[in-house]
Amino acid sequence: MISDSVIITDAQLKSIQDDLIQSHAELIVKGLLDSKARDQLKNIVIKEHGHAIRRNEELADYIVQETVGTGIIEEIIKDDSITDIGFNGTKLIIESNDAKRIYTRDMKISDDYIVRIIQKFANAVGKDFTPKQPVLDAVFDNMRINAVHRSLSPYGTTMSLRISRPKLALNENNFKDFAPDFMYGFFKSAVEVRSNIVIAGETGTGKTELQKLLISFIPFEQKIIMIEDVLESHVKEMFPNKDIVSWITNSGTTITTLIKAALRNNPVWIIVSETRGEEAYEMIQATLSGHYIITTLHASKAHAIPRRLVNMSKIGYSVSEAALEEDIKKNFHFGVHIKKLRYKGVTIRYLSEVIEFDEIEDKTIFEQKFIDGTFKYKTGKLSQEFKDKILEYGKSLNFPEDHKGEKSLLK
Repeated sequence: MISDSVIITDAQLKSIQDDLIQSHAELIVKGLLDSKARDQLKNIVIKEHGHAIRRNEELADYIVQETVGTGIIEEIIKDDSITDIGFNGTKLIIESNDAKRIYTRDMKISDDYIVRIIQKFANAVGKDFTPKQPVLDAVFDNMRINAVHRSLSPYGTTMSLRISRPKLALNENNFKDFAPDFMYGFFKSAVEVRSNIVIAGETGTGKTELQKLLISFIPFEQKIIMIEDVLESHVKEMFPNKDIVSWITNSGTTITTLIKAALRNNPVWIIVSETRGEEAYEMIQATLSGHYIITTLHASKAHAIPRRLVNMSKIGYSVSEAALEEDIKKNFHFGVHIKKLRYKGVTIRYLSEVIEFDEIEDKTIFEQKFIDGTFKYKTGKLSQEFKDKILEYGKSLNFPEDHKGEKSLLK
């Protein structure tokens, strides 16, 4: 709200807004989360439209607010626990790491309101969102939006907005809610002795969060190349004291291309945010040349990881399945599986299984089940090869072999 003494007509406001949208669409979307971007816009308004607004800073603030502001969505995004905002054509759905709810405030969320938000993103990335271009898939900074036009959606326009933030959601302080504390030590040691690790699970289980935790254990001396489709991990921002090169793909540059480029940049670690296709083959080849990999993928269980990597490799390469699976089991060290479920209205994410790959038979070294409010877990035996690596690197590991335990969710 501006004071009565500061006046701007609707026509003047629209003219300035149209000019900002035309010339500074990216800055407008960035302003949803970044106050510095709003300050930049304010200075632009004063500089480029100073005569129209009589260089009035209060008026410039109002214009930026009206241009950037998205009302309800903007307020929701300010809560840094929120990860997803969706509109299913009739209801606004809000998700955090631990909960999912329907927006129930007094104000009705209209289709036109959702379309205005979508248009801000479309303008920012230079795309259209119309009946002729009815699907928008766009990434801007740490926000990813997918929208489907009402012409294809009988109950109204749909939108899915995902926000990623530079924070370590899974950390030493809350790890006990994910798995027993000794598994934190296990993962730390596994990274310290340069183990190749694949993290599997369904969408939303927390694969990326575990991946970020593993990256936190890598020292500065070991160069990391992070490869993503979208800027989601924020590891370079989170770990400024590590040697991290951060790359993202685009329409003409694939993960496969970036893995090949990574090999010419002398990294110790190549971190692929998620493996989905033929890039699996290049990752396997990278391990053969002495590079180390941490990646995630979709698989129903840890034991399914080698077969998933083989099948993804076959998308782009003619391979011997048996030989490739043998390479995987020789050069990848651990497969991890994470689960997510709802229990009494609470979302629970937990470490389900860790296996150690073996040419003859993969070994389950950790397994955890959730049964009516209680986590029940058991461990197996680590290979002598891994134990020898721990000694070789001068590390120690407190891992209870052949151990069983349980913990109530309430503890």
